[in-house]
Amino acid sequence: MRNPIKPSGNIYIVTAFIFLITSIVAFAPTSINLISKIETGQLPMPPLILHIHAASMSLWLLLLCVQSILIKSKNYTLHKKLGIASMVLATCILISMFGIDIANIEGRLGLSNSNTQKFLINSSGLLLIHGVSYLFFPLFYVWAILSRRKDRETHKRMMILATAVLMIPGLGRLIMFSKVLPDFGLIPIDARHLYMLVLITPAIIYDVYTRRLPHRSYLIGLGLLALWIVSAHFIWGTTWWIEFVKKLIGLT
Repeated sequence: MRNPIKPSGNIYIVTAFIFLITSIVAFAPTSINLISKIETGQLPMPPLILHIHAASMSLWLLLLCVQSILIKSKNYTLHKKLGIASMVLATCILISMFGIDIANIEGRLGLSNSNTQKFLINSSGLLLIHGVSYLFFPLFYVWAILSRRKDRETHKRMMILATAVLMIPGLGRLIMFSKVLPDFGLIPIDARHLYMLVLITPAIIYDVYTRRLPHRSYLIGLGLLALWIVSAHFIWGTTWWIEFVKKLIGLT
């Protein structure tokens, strides 16, 4: 039997740049528009937490590209040094991600006196959409860090999955605001999950091509994501979920 082809680092570089380009296309137009409105006094300066999140996410995506190139070029020393920066960025991303959603919910709460039910529906949808990032970004990232010395193949793939689940807000902009991506009639959360999986499809296909089967870390990671995707589909818009969010934010 022929031995499997040894995987190349090119697929990680390609995937990292797919993430980066997707984010640029998603956020650049609205960011430029936001800056213009701030300069003309039409909008106030966004809160600090938003700046922290935007900066940390941008640096994360750039770092993923750089790290993939360094591994391909066998510059392991610099790769390890820059890996420390990822720990700082991961912390900033996680904290700012929660901070932005808390600020958004508090802001909507202040405007919801006339329609509390609509506020609850919107807030429950927001938390469920971002749930995949809340749960799986820290899980996949910690998994990547713990395996970085003894299992580099797992480390690389977990970094890809950790970044993929962070792409949900950008994908939402491409679907809901700029209409670059069609939603195919799917509910908002399903459309985002679909395109999240599309983003990592090239990496999965390459694994199948080179290894005959996806690496076990992909199988486990995708299995966990599948459980969430199916669960979120059935939770979406349910009365008990809306009631849970109502209690969570203190509207009891």
